[in-house]
Amino acid sequence: MQKKSLLTVLLLLCLSLGSAWAQETVSLENIEKGWKTKTISNVANGSLGVMLERFDQTWPTWMVSSVRDAMEKGLSKMVIDEETALTVIVDSKNGYVGVSDAGTDGEYMSACYWNRTNGHKLLAICMGDPTDPFIEFVCFYDYDPQKKALIPEPDILGGFRPWTVEEPYFVSLPKQGKDLLIDMYNEEGHLRHTFTWNGMKPVFSKTEVVDDTDTGIVVKTKGAQPNIKDFVSAILSQEDMGEGFGGVQQSWDLYRNGMKQMPGDEIIVDVRNGYMGYESKDDESRQVIECCYWNCADGKHKLLAVSNDYFQAGRPVMTEITGVIFYMYDNATRKLKIASEPELGLDLEIPPGCTGVTHELPRQGKTFVINIHLSSGKIARRFTWNGSKFVKEK
Repeated sequence: MQKKSLLTVLLLLCLSLGSAWAQETVSLENIEKGWKTKTISNVANGSLGVMLERFDQTWPTWMVSSVRDAMEKGLSKMVIDEETALTVIVDSKNGYVGVSDAGTDGEYMSACYWNRTNGHKLLAICMGDPTDPFIEFVCFYDYDPQKKALIPEPDILGGFRPWTVEEPYFVSLPKQGKDLLIDMYNEEGHLRHTFTWNGMKPVFSKTEVVDDTDTGIVVKTKGAQPNIKDFVSAILSQEDMGEGFGGVQQSWDLYRNGMKQMPGDEIIVDVRNGYMGYESKDDESRQVIECCYWNCADGKHKLLAVSNDYFQAGRPVMTEITGVIFYMYDNATRKLKIASEPELGLDLEIPPGCTGVTHELPRQGKTFVINIHLSSGKIARRFTWNGSKFVKEK
């Protein structure tokens, strides 16, 4: 999570809970080590709010505290930080809560419960942090109404223990329905393990291979919606990007690791406005790569644009890797697919005598510019996204 965003969260929570709370916060590493052997007593009832309150009093974190704050205010959604879309979701009807951002590498959590046939409840609290070192785990508790206690059940999934495997895994607690999903990535590809509810616990039912090849570029995000960093990481993760993107790939790695850029390189990442800009220059040449996205009117897709322009001695040079590429992102599949310019309403006529074409993607707004360079000067063509297609300005 960005430093600014983290400070915002801590400030909000300290103001509402007092500075003493911040000192009592327990790290995810310590929670993972300790929850399995510690019964939580004095749980007045089996409501999700009360169970989370006692969990938070035993293993305090800013995330569960944020959920409790939203629940006490009667909110179904509470945005903590608009810049990173850090949001609390409370779905009381389905017994689910969650805290996540738009994929800015911040801590996240979710929780839900199932009603057991013996009158008890099974509470699950998933917590994680995608930064190095990656950590994710699920705390399972049986709520015993007679003992008024949350009793750890670390072996609830039997012999299936994905957290003991080095490959990355991600647990999805059910927002609706009762199935628990675990997605894992290894040399076999993307595996999805489904656990169905049998009245007492989630029971392993099947493993499926999720085909992430030839069906688009997978965008990995922990938030409900991806942000510009998720999109750029997905695009640059491709193995066949070509030499024309080698510089920005290196620059992106340095940026993601908080390291200084190479001499002559500059990178701008504007999460709020959904924009990334990269520039690399020396005494003779300059390369400019930009990336931005727009929402679609159907609410189910986003349009992503990636431009690549190269200049030699101040003049544009057209190569096989320069130009602009459009991708359509599907919210349901979380994948990017190439979008053709004609389908997007782009119809650009190149006049005779053109010496080069360059692009300007917007850091703000919905209009991008295609510059047609002629020996007599430059002609700017402006196209505005209306949610379904681009409209050329006259």
